[in-house]
Amino acid sequence: MEDQVRWKDVLKCITVEDGEQYVMMDSLTQQQESFATSWNTDGWFIGSRYGAGSGPIWLDNVQCRGTEDYISYCRHNGWGRHNCTHSQDVSVSCPGVRLIGGSYQREGRLEVLHNRRWGTVCRDYFNDAAARVVCNMLGYGYIGWNIGTRYGAGRGTIWLDDVQCNGTETNIRDCRHNGWGSHNCNHSNDVSSVSCATTRLVGGVSPYEGRLEVYHNGTWGTVCDDYFNNAAAKVVCYTLTGGVVGHFIGNLYSAGSGPIWLDNVQCNETENDISDCQHNGWGRHNCRHHSDVSVSCPTVRLVGGSRPQEGQLEVYDDAAWMTPHINDAAARVVCHMLGYGYNGLAIRYGYNSALYRSRFRCRGNETNIQDCSQYRKYYYEYPTNVSCNSSVRLVGSSNLREGRLEVYHSRTWGTVCREHFNSAAAARVACYMLGYGYVGQLLGNRYGAGSGPIWLDDVQCKGTETNITNCRHNGWGNHYCKHRQHVSISCPVTVRLVGYVNPREGRLEVYHNGTWGTACDDSFNDAAARVVCYMLGFGYVGQVIGNLYGAGSGPIWLDDVQCSGTETNITQCRHNG
Repeated sequence: MEDQVRWKDVLKCITVEDGEQYVMMDSLTQQQESFATSWNTDGWFIGSRYGAGSGPIWLDNVQCRGTEDYISYCRHNGWGRHNCTHSQDVSVSCPGVRLIGGSYQREGRLEVLHNRRWGTVCRDYFNDAAARVVCNMLGYGYIGWNIGTRYGAGRGTIWLDDVQCNGTETNIRDCRHNGWGSHNCNHSNDVSSVSCATTRLVGGVSPYEGRLEVYHNGTWGTVCDDYFNNAAAKVVCYTLTGGVVGHFIGNLYSAGSGPIWLDNVQCNETENDISDCQHNGWGRHNCRHHSDVSVSCPTVRLVGGSRPQEGQLEVYDDAAWMTPHINDAAARVVCHMLGYGYNGLAIRYGYNSALYRSRFRCRGNETNIQDCSQYRKYYYEYPTNVSCNSSVRLVGSSNLREGRLEVYHSRTWGTVCREHFNSAAAARVACYMLGYGYVGQLLGNRYGAGSGPIWLDDVQCKGTETNITNCRHNGWGNHYCKHRQHVSISCPVTVRLVGYVNPREGRLEVYHNGTWGTACDDSFNDAAARVVCYMLGFGYVGQVIGNLYGAGSGPIWLDDVQCSGTETNITQCRHNG
């Protein structure tokens, strides 16, 4: 019987007051009979929180990938074979919350379990205090951050809205909210990025600037400044805000206290957490607290957009995130703060005015939006989004990677004629502007006619330009075509993982010359795997797992692939051709 215990059943927990229950192998069958309420199959190892058990110790050295159906399918020493005592008995948490879609297990879109169904949470009033409650439920302790909308909209039931926590509750259901299933929002307002990061910035005027502290072994400690630079600061800020900019500001916020956890930290900007960077090891250092690191992160973010470079602007001001009204110059400053350069647009959406409690007016050359003129009173203005690093978009398709091409000029979106829109070169430039890299294909006028001005005609690109306006064309608004001749393009995914039900794992295939083919494992390492995962939208995370998913078929496109791990496309790595 024990050999047939399903792994999901081992992690099946009754949703009790703290969402946890200690599961002992020898009484599992009897416990299952009393499981009458909500359960889930997401489990978390939480050390030995619930102390020693009694009776036989059945398993030791259990090593799972997390995809097995039975715990007996995981590697272990064999039933009853062990070299441990009950002081090392495992505790597991099956909380009624989970984070999904993230690049690692400590962050993602928030979902809660109710009535045997997972659903989402609206972000109205949801703040860092609520994030701390979620992270504590997941076994990480009261550390957590609400970092915008990095992982997009969910689907299914919206369970909670107007969640207001003080940060000390043991379960999110104990916070104030509208009631299960009572909401006035849609999935575009989902809490889509909670981070249970093990970092914080203290002593500053906001949670996004201060002395760096990291959480380890149940205690907060500091980090020494040896080798610490802006690359490491970017990793910290990515963890805390989802942004791609961070600044090492020396020892500005003076010495901390307690343990010094990290020294000689060296990052390459692709890590998810500062602890993933190279360092001496926890607690190993040759410095004192006067060398403690301070970091500054941008106090602006874009939320609710379909990509990181676009969304509704929020500014951290007066101890809260708020949405101001801005001009185009302010949008350029925001994009500079987020690392996209001084090329931002304030794009009006909707036709009903909204109420703002603050307005920023910038010249466009400031380094921080707080240096701009700010007017603190209530205004009715048309709502605006900020778009960085792109004045193009694809519309008319449910697939974000394809659609009718439109360009933004003179504060208005318009279309592009397909006459002389040469081969795929111009499509590659448009896809590059959208952040997909130099990939692109023409789709004729698949997504039909647009409306409004026709901005560009006779567009001819070499395929290496960084902006479509740098290609040859007739000039803005000069054209000899009609709306039925608008161009549609695709920015296809040129890699895929096949052979497994989880899209995050499988045999690598590459798309070239109209055909999918494979890649040889000669010289292929974790750095190359990180590039592949980045191309698939999972971030710079990835590991080679050998030939686990067997041989493919068709052409073998790549061999001797050698990447540094920072490329945006695997074709940029060295290979045999």
